Amino acid sequence: MTMKDSLMIGILGGTGITGSQVVAALEKNEANFKCIVRDPERARNKLGQKLKLVQGDLSDRKSLEKAMEGLKTLFILCGHSPILQELEINALKTAKEVGVSYVVKASGSEKGIKPDALANIGRQHYFIEEAVKSSGIPWAITRPNYFMSTLIALAGPIAEKGKMITSMPLDTEISMIHPKDIGEATAQIIMDQKYSGGSYFLTGAVITLKDILVEISQVVGRPIEYIQVRPEVERKIMQEKGLPDWLIEHVLAMTAFTSQGNMAGVTNWVQKLTGHQPRNIREWLNEAKGAFGG
Repeated sequence: MTMKDSLMIGILGGTGITGSQVVAALEKNEANFKCIVRDPERARNKLGQKLKLVQGDLSDRKSLEKAMEGLKTLFILCGHSPILQELEINALKTAKEVGVSYVVKASGSEKGIKPDALANIGRQHYFIEEAVKSSGIPWAITRPNYFMSTLIALAGPIAEKGKMITSMPLDTEISMIHPKDIGEATAQIIMDQKYSGGSYFLTGAVITLKDILVEISQVVGRPIEYIQVRPEVERKIMQEKGLPDWLIEHVLAMTAFTSQGNMAGVTNWVQKLTGHQPRNIREWLNEAKGAFGG
């Protein structure tokens, strides 16, 4: 199946950071798709008035069954959740029941997907991946690495105090990826079933936290001070922001995981799938500089 076919594609998770970029790429390629969303009115305000939208809730199998009518391809993406596995398995089971013939699952960073992963979300992704592979439906899995957009979590103190505060060492290496690259690469995998049976680790080039500090300083036009704190201080900061315990544990686990160099792997899948080099950190910062006080 290619994008020229009239077979319907269903997108779960189209309103999030990754999903909205997948939707934009599918629109650009004139793919025949609809978004399955929990709140169509809210989704329409975010995604635009022209998209095909249908109501469906990952916690409600009946609504999913109705929403998936006529689908041949399904993209499964659920935001971080303590019940991620339950929700995505609901989508997978429903897809099988209604006769979907190709499933693409959005997963996590390559080294973080293990049954004993440091982060609970990584463990859940592992078991979902195994379920997808054993479902009997042709499948593909995308594994985007560290999103550049994750840096937004550091933006507040940078904009307000000129300080980057994190527990990661300044020499930490990360192969960050622009959300637009994730969207464009994923759309190609969704639109063409020749990619079935593969897992695709999507990365940008390696950059250090020190490099990022320099880039932010240049974009906002002033020097930014780097402050490394202990994980327990980072925990307290997140608690003061009111983040739920499960999310705090996830962030701390992923920060430790990243600090150990586990997000420095590089592949050329973005170029292979999109035909262009991965976007660099400056391109993303130029779009997001307002959040950093630029």
